[in-house]
Amino acid sequence: MSGALKYLKAVIRKAANALGYEFVRYDLASPRFRLTKLLTHHRINVILDVGANAGQFGRDMRDIGFSGRLISFEPLADAFVRLQQAAQGDGKWQAVNIGLGEEDGQAVINVAANSQSSSFLPMLSAHSEAAPESRYVGEQSAEIRRLDNVFAAYVRPDARVLLKIDTQGFEMKVLQGAQKVLREIELVQVECSFVPLYEGAVLIEEMIAFLRGAGFDPIETMPAFHHRDSAHLMQADILFARR
Repeated sequence: MSGALKYLKAVIRKAANALGYEFVRYDLASPRFRLTKLLTHHRINVILDVGANAGQFGRDMRDIGFSGRLISFEPLADAFVRLQQAAQGDGKWQAVNIGLGEEDGQAVINVAANSQSSSFLPMLSAHSEAAPESRYVGEQSAEIRRLDNVFAAYVRPDARVLLKIDTQGFEMKVLQGAQKVLREIELVQVECSFVPLYEGAVLIEEMIAFLRGAGFDPIETMPAFHHRDSAHLMQADILFARR
């Protein structure tokens, strides 16, 4: 590599770092590359995006080259509008304005100032202190359905499915409402907490034990939420594969 090219790369990297971005090699050291490889290896062609918020995960999947069907579930009214906008023009991306849980019905969801931290569960001080912008500012009523009861409406029998759950402490409730269809799912990605952040939410040890009992083993870890002062890891996305 020439000296000029090295200098140019250094300048670009420095500018990106100043904006909060980092360039990484597109190999196994890159989480995005690993996820791309895993989706390909498991022949995933449908992603159920539970807790889609404004479509951030869906956009990431398109960015890494996933061209299959995306079904994004989001109960918050304002976030759902932005989700629909993200999916607009993508014929394989469907937005659904419901939450998923252990039973069908209506529930109150707590609305966070940053939207992404909204949850059906009360927030604990450990969360709001680690990220003050996540504090609750209101409430909304939302429809909840069991995935067992809606799965067939969105997934064909021959599909290879990734179930992604990011529901701010409500992940176990989603899984408890999906026990019949878990056998039809290849990969499960769940946001897991290392410390209590929402009242009634399970911690990472219980989540791993539950999914192992359902026939899934963890195959990838992706840090998700750090304490803004201590930098302690508080949540991570864990990817599980059917054994």
